[in-house]
Amino acid sequence: MKKNLFFKQLKEIFEIDSEINEKSPLHLTSLTTLAIIALVDEEFFKTLEDSELKTINSVDDLMNLIGKESFI
Repeated sequence: MKKNLFFKQLKEIFEIDSEINEKSPLHLTSLTTLAIIALVDEEFFKTLEDSELKTINSVDDLMNLIGKESFI
């Protein structure tokens, strides 16, 4: 998946207008956690547990959890 598309999807999930990049912080709620789990399952065919997402603080952390090789 292209990084720009991934960032766009994250902006939609978090309902933010500002630009997002790898250094952007992520503040997860129960709703955004479910949305990210669904996104990763649908787009990357990888199953994440909510406990794994509790360890992330930034977009880069999420990308590392998914696997950086998945991004173009």
